[in-house]
Amino acid sequence: MCTSIFTKTLDKNYMLSRTMDFEIELETYPTYIPRDYKWISKADSKEYITKYGFIGAGSLGLNFVADGVNECGLSIAELYLPDEVKYLDKANSNKNNFAPHELILYILGNCKSISEVEAIINNIAIVNSPVPKLNIVVPLHWIITDSTGRCVVIEPTTEELKLKENPVGVMTNTPQLEWHIQNLRNYLNVRPKQYEAVKFGEYIAKPFSQGTGTAGLPGGYTPPERFVRAAFFKEHIETAKNEQMGVTNAYHILNSVRIPKGAVITNTGALDYTLYVSCMCNNSKTYYFSSYENHQINKLVLNDELLKKSEPIIFKYDSKNENFNTLTI
Repeated sequence: MCTSIFTKTLDKNYMLSRTMDFEIELETYPTYIPRDYKWISKADSKEYITKYGFIGAGSLGLNFVADGVNECGLSIAELYLPDEVKYLDKANSNKNNFAPHELILYILGNCKSISEVEAIINNIAIVNSPVPKLNIVVPLHWIITDSTGRCVVIEPTTEELKLKENPVGVMTNTPQLEWHIQNLRNYLNVRPKQYEAVKFGEYIAKPFSQGTGTAGLPGGYTPPERFVRAAFFKEHIETAKNEQMGVTNAYHILNSVRIPKGAVITNTGALDYTLYVSCMCNNSKTYYFSSYENHQINKLVLNDELLKKSEPIIFKYDSKNENFNTLTI
């Protein structure tokens, strides 16, 4: 599952936000990956060393980062694309080979901007290699943004990877991006403005209260429905003035697609729900994060002090108990 949106504020902050929807508890926490961090690709056992530090939702036990922003203002998030991806069955000796869940480690650790990603994309191969401990090969696509305001998508549906421009700034899951964009043409009637009264003979039918313009907005949790809702609210929400308001906007938009436990049950009987919500500001290099059980928004800034650290850091917090602000006399 998962939904991602790219937004900007009036003071020109660019922000990538997402829900992480999954049927398995990933135990991800805000995580710092330092410069010169060494890691081994599961695809071909080659060692890589990061040039840039970054922060995001990580699980070092599973050797992956699900989303994040680096010190150069490049941000990325991975989402599921089941039944569409085509990975290599074995490593390509002429390219840098990665398991699907490792691509974010490589891109955030080695690229300053989308232009740099574009320059190296032809030298990357994604190989069928499972996530440690989970023992599953994850079918992923990626949404990437930077501090220039550009937004692109990588969908590995052919052996040769390429970047797709994303003019809507929304991504969900299967089908591919082009289908979702075309599908928006089915919702031209949906609008924030109230519909006018209509006359039937001598009877004047007046709208029931407010919100009639949104009557055609889909309400389910399928990828097409979530894409349409996210695109609609992203387009019509009052534009945020600054980063703080941008985070608030992102959470309001994503609240329309967050999945509560029990609303979506897989064929195996597992609950697919929103494990966490995150928001990344490319300009301030700040990561915002909240879990399913605790809606308190945590803030982690990739500042100079943090970039001096030479080892990965996991920022654990009480993710299982809701924080309540008690009012007293």
